[in-house]
Amino acid sequence: MTDKDTNKRIADLHQQAVIIDGHCDILIPITQGKMDLNERVEVPDPAEWLPPPGLERTPLVQFGMPPHTIYFGPMGQYDIPRWKDGDLSGQLCAVYLDDEQLSDPLRNGLEMVWQLHDQINKHDDLVLCTTASEIRQAKADGKIGLVLTFEGCEALGPDPHFIDIYYQLGLRSASLTHTRRNIYADGCWAADKQGGLTALGKRLIQRMLNLNIVIDLVHIGQVGYWEILEMATVPVILSHSTPTMFPSTDASRPALLDGKLPRPQLELPRDREMLEALAHNGGVLGLIWIGHEDVDHVVNDIETALEVMGPDHIGLGSDHYGLELAPEGLEDISKVGAITRALVERGHSDEVILQFLGGNYLRVFELVWGA
Repeated sequence: MTDKDTNKRIADLHQQAVIIDGHCDILIPITQGKMDLNERVEVPDPAEWLPPPGLERTPLVQFGMPPHTIYFGPMGQYDIPRWKDGDLSGQLCAVYLDDEQLSDPLRNGLEMVWQLHDQINKHDDLVLCTTASEIRQAKADGKIGLVLTFEGCEALGPDPHFIDIYYQLGLRSASLTHTRRNIYADGCWAADKQGGLTALGKRLIQRMLNLNIVIDLVHIGQVGYWEILEMATVPVILSHSTPTMFPSTDASRPALLDGKLPRPQLELPRDREMLEALAHNGGVLGLIWIGHEDVDHVVNDIETALEVMGPDHIGLGSDHYGLELAPEGLEDISKVGAITRALVERGHSDEVILQFLGGNYLRVFELVWGA
């Protein structure tokens, strides 16, 4: 196949696909007043940028992130121009609260939701999506459909019934935890000896099932992972397979953030049981970009997931957070086509690629949310 033929096939695939990305944290810098989604943000060179005083006291320091990444986060990696360049039709946007925001979690969570609605109200290229058909319509209209999600349910505070309010505001997917422990469950970094779901956590999962909110397994500890799968009566997702859940044990690979974060990589046979269980549930694994070296390493993980789970259970889960952690060739969400190209060049069929780009997410959304 010539380059011209490959380029045409990629263009045709993107024209057919309803491309959906399973996770981003862009609501954080928006809520901080640092950007607007209509702007094509260009962040300064880390080598020429001086951090503001006090940045060293922010909670993200515990993850070993450099000052530039802590301050700018996913800025310059997600915005309307970049979504359009990447042919995105759907983007899941997470509410995540740092430790310093937990003293008033309900207000801080609602502030992030307000910011999402404000961006949608201001920009005609954006639409809030709460059904699969609305994402399809966003594709037809040339718009980007934003889906409100939780990365950890701290925004509910101690009252799980508030999830009903967030549902009315558009919440359609949620994970119980981030990496830490909360009143609902243990996250994947909660402790050396992790527990599973609390009684409140089980009540919350049941309420999510009743409301038809997609359950996200991301960041949950392994005990909770299995408990949720036992409770689930519909497919779930793992929106962005994380280095905390799938760390590389290959000593030859370079350390991530001086060894303070595990290196993302799906490994067999170690990860097979968890991946097979997610596929058996009918769910979807979003393949993460952050922390990988380059496009090929991301696609290696995609092919590992394909081998274990099959083509019905894989999707995009970019989770960009800082240019220093972005793979070469996948610096921002506009570069989705680089993955499409790699899959084409490795001989994958159009059907497999279309399922990966968004078809599998749409299947789960239609089953859980309704058509």
